[in-house]
Amino acid sequence: MNLNIRKFKRNRGAAMMISVLFFLFISVAIISGLVGPSMREFRNSSVNLNSKKAYFLSESGIEDAFYRLKSNMAIGSSESITLDSNTVTTSIVSVGSSKEIISLGDVSNYERKVALTLIAGEGVSFNYGMQVGTGGLEMENSSTINGNVYVNANITASNSPRITGTAIATGSISDIDVGQSGVGDAWAHTVNNSDVAGNLYCQTGSGNNKSCNTSQGDPEVLDFPVSDEQIQSWKDAAVLGGEQTGNINLSDGNTTLGPRKIIGNLTLSNDAIVTVTGTLWVTGNISLSNFSQIRLSSSYGSGSGVIVASGTISTANSASFAGSGTTGSYLMMVTTSTAAGAIDIQNSAGTVILVAPYGKINFSNSASAKEAVGKTVHMQNSSTLTYETGLTNVNFISGPSGAYDVSSWKETE
Repeated sequence: MNLNIRKFKRNRGAAMMISVLFFLFISVAIISGLVGPSMREFRNSSVNLNSKKAYFLSESGIEDAFYRLKSNMAIGSSESITLDSNTVTTSIVSVGSSKEIISLGDVSNYERKVALTLIAGEGVSFNYGMQVGTGGLEMENSSTINGNVYVNANITASNSPRITGTAIATGSISDIDVGQSGVGDAWAHTVNNSDVAGNLYCQTGSGNNKSCNTSQGDPEVLDFPVSDEQIQSWKDAAVLGGEQTGNINLSDGNTTLGPRKIIGNLTLSNDAIVTVTGTLWVTGNISLSNFSQIRLSSSYGSGSGVIVASGTISTANSASFAGSGTTGSYLMMVTTSTAAGAIDIQNSAGTVILVAPYGKINFSNSASAKEAVGKTVHMQNSSTLTYETGLTNVNFISGPSGAYDVSSWKETE
C-alpha cells in the first residue's frame, strides 16, 4: 500500500509539469501574437515619423532659399542645412527669368523632395524704342532712333536725323526721314518736309515724298509704360533694405549697394564701379564720369533691376550702365525730376532703359541707350537709340517686396 501511494504522487508531479509547460507555450504564443503586430506598428510609426520629418526638413530648405532670393541675399546654386543632426540640400536652377528650387530632406535615410518654381516679379512692356510725352521729341545733327517712336506731341527735326522704324505723333511731324527699305510709316495730323519709306498717314501736309493717306484718324494719346504706382513700389522695395544718410562719393574702386534708400547724392568717377544687389532709391542726384559704371549683380540672371532718383541723372566721359551680363537683363534708371536736364547722357550709356516721365532727357556727343521714356526728349550730335526686341517684356526684380512670385510649390518623387 505504501509503494502505490508513492507512485501516485510521482505521476501527479509529472502531470503538473506538463500542464505548466503547456501553459507557458500557450502564453508565449499569445504574447508573440500580440507583440509582433505591436512591433510592426512601432516600426511603421517610426518610418512615418521620419518621413514626415524629412518632408518638413525639405520644406525648411525651400523656405530658406525662397527667403534669400526674395531678400536678394547671397545663395549658391547648391546649399546644405543641418537641423537636429539631419541634412537638407537645396539646388537652384535658372530657367530663363524663372527659377526652380529643389529641396531634398534626409532623415535616417528616409528622403522627401519638394520643388518650388518662381517667376520674375513685376513686368513692364516697352513696345516702342522711344515714348515721349507732351514736351515732344527734338532731333538734330544726324541723330538716329533705330526702332519705333510714339510721341504725345510733335516731332521736330533738323540737319538729317532719322527714325528707322515707324514714327507716330499726336501733333505733327516735320523735316525727318522715316523708315528704310520700304518699311516704316509716319502717322500724325500734320506731316511736312519728310521722306517716308512706308505709308504716310496724315490729314494735312506738304513737301513730303508722297501725298497724305487720310484713311487714318489722328493718333490718340498713349500712356507711359511705367506708372506712378510702379515707381512707388520700387521705392518701397528700396526702403525695406534700410536707409543711408549722406552723399556717396566714389572715386576708383568697387563697391556693392542695395537694396537701400540713399538720402543724398550718388557720385561716381575715375573708373569707380557700383554693383547693384537690390533696388536703390537715391533722393538726390546721380552722376557718373570718367569711365565709371553702375551695373547689376550677376545674381539677377536674365532679370532686370531698377534705380530710382528724385533728382537728376547724368553721365559724361564714357561712363555707363549695364545689366547682369545675361541676355535680357537691363538696368532701368528712373527719375521723378521735373528739370530740363532730368537725364543728361553724353557718350554711350550702355545696356540701360531711361525713364523721366516728368522731365527732359538729353542725348549728346554720340550718346546711346536701349530705351527712353520722357516727357521731353532732345537728341543731337549723332546720338543714337537702338531698340531691342527683348524690351517688349522686361521682368524687374524689385527686391524684398516682390523679387519673385510663386508659380508652383509641391512635393515631387
